[in-house]
Amino acid sequence: MKKNILSLGIFLALISFTACTTESESNNEDLDLARLQADVAEITNMATTGPWTITNFVDSGKNETGDFSGYGFSFNADGSLVADNGTTTITGSWSITIDDDTSDDNSDDSSGDSQDHDCDSCTIEQLTDVLTACSDWFVEKLERNTNNLEDNYSGYLFNFMADGSLMVTSSTDSYNGSWTASGSGNNIQVVLTVTDLADFEDTWTLHEIELYQGESNVDLRINGEDRLRFRNNCTLGDFGGGNTTGEIDFNIFFAAPEDFAELTEDWNIISYSATKIELKHVSGGDGDIDLLTFEK
Repeated sequence: MKKNILSLGIFLALISFTACTTESESNNEDLDLARLQADVAEITNMATTGPWTITNFVDSGKNETGDFSGYGFSFNADGSLVADNGTTTITGSWSITIDDDTSDDNSDDSSGDSQDHDCDSCTIEQLTDVLTACSDWFVEKLERNTNNLEDNYSGYLFNFMADGSLMVTSSTDSYNGSWTASGSGNNIQVVLTVTDLADFEDTWTLHEIELYQGESNVDLRINGEDRLRFRNNCTLGDFGGGNTTGEIDFNIFFAAPEDFAELTEDWNIISYSATKIELKHVSGGDGDIDLLTFEK
């Protein structure tokens, strides 16, 4: 009888723990949604206080900012987007929505399926641009054979050169090495060779590239188990100031003319302030990064 009472007690405790955990997770999700909804409202109110001008538009590597010279853009509360230069008026539409395609970018779990990649559209060119545009990368995460080794490399700085050379420095030593990348999408292989740093020397698979305002991350894996994550406090595209979110889309639509139709996209908001909105879109086809900035 005592055994049954004990078993019942354990069962009830497990139910209670599960209920609390589920409730806690639900509360966190509700708080996240509430925060995003508040951000959407804030950005919407800010955008409607235009007009705005386009001060930067890079499409597939080509700067096309001049196509919109003289145009003021008004993001109206009714969802219309009006561009006017005094003689020509072009009307489209706009909206701000919560991104329904958010990935597990913030997850630190390296034990998942090795085929669970977030880099389906990554290219070698994109990886090269990211690694070489920012200097002094540091090791945010290093797991080898279930051992966490990142603390062993605190203060080490990695600089990737476009010619394939790699320089690693610490407060007392420096190391010359090399890096190469081959493949495409979620099968890009990155070979690191650094004399006397055996923990890094290997063929890694590119798992993820994350770009935010003031932060860039490159995540490498081996068989879904070993993990190397480089972090940098720079931002590709030189985005500056304001708040940031990668979970909200700034949607723009123009049917015509052709120059304006190129603005049609579900842009990610990289930064925003009362006087500047900076947007980014990564092409699902070739991994090109398009940039769009409105200012007033």
